Amino acid sequence: MSGTNVISADEIRILRYVIDIFVETGEPVSSRMIKSHFRLEESTANIRKILHRLEALGYLYKPHVSAGRVPSDSGYRLYVDGIRALGPPSRALAERIRTKIGQDWRDVRELMAATSMLLSDVTDYMGITMGVVQAHRVVERFEIVLLEGRAGIVILTLAPGDARKVYVRFEREYPPYVVESAGRMINERIAGHELEQAPERLESFLREGAGVEREIASTVSREASFLFDSPYDLEYSYRGIERRGDSFELSNPKILQNLVRLMGERNIMLGVLKNRFESDVSVTIGRENRMRELEDFAIVTRRFRTADCEGILGVLGPMRMSYRLVLSLLGTTAEELAHIQIGE
Repeated sequence: MSGTNVISADEIRILRYVIDIFVETGEPVSSRMIKSHFRLEESTANIRKILHRLEALGYLYKPHVSAGRVPSDSGYRLYVDGIRALGPPSRALAERIRTKIGQDWRDVRELMAATSMLLSDVTDYMGITMGVVQAHRVVERFEIVLLEGRAGIVILTLAPGDARKVYVRFEREYPPYVVESAGRMINERIAGHELEQAPERLESFLREGAGVEREIASTVSREASFLFDSPYDLEYSYRGIERRGDSFELSNPKILQNLVRLMGERNIMLGVLKNRFESDVSVTIGRENRMRELEDFAIVTRRFRTADCEGILGVLGPMRMSYRLVLSLLGTTAEELAHIQIGE
């Protein structure tokens, strides 16, 4: 790296100030805001000079000509990489975690659901828990619900007590009775069989079938990796729409649309989270997520293990999330989960 691109300690300090203020307010940050907020003795002219430099380096940018500056993906990345040792959360938050999940549980999935709700309650972002639970499961029922136009919802009900739903788009529009017939034929082929056998039985239907029912089954088969992927369970909770409906992120139609899609198409998040099992802690920001639907978000995840399963805890939120709080929260929650015993 050339000397002109080396960032100084003062520049890192000002970048942290910008991000701290932006996380708190959601407003572009000016030199006056930094000086006032942190009661700095240095002049606004000197702060402004550093802001110009950070902008030239690509860590900040101006959303409008006359506005202050906001962090770029690179700015957030430098900020997160600079977070070193994390202290424990406050005593009140630690007690809240223990009260919520530090109890007797009879079902792993109930624990996962409670954990994802806790993460969302604390952060106002989307709390995510994905666990690998080894269990014997049987397909109880398969059905397709036709929506408007070429859209549909595939519902797979499993025993004991589980269901998966996935949004699909068909190649063309079909009459409702045709979609119902295709769903019934697939159900006859896979219902009553173990989940692990379902993909092959669906494939045999595709090899032997013909006509529009086969076309519909072909669309369903493209979602097989989610519908029939036995080990993974995904639970998520998002209370932010209720509490942060006036936030500038949710006022952006594109961001809100992508968020709704992420919540509706669970296979997207499953694919993202499966790739994080190799890392104890992972933080991806904006375009680092390498998916158009996720380029306005940050995802922070932490591996966890209980006596009955292992998996990923995560928080999905805006790039201006409080990373220090989220990392500390996930760490403490993972430690608490390690002591959980699931009753018989």
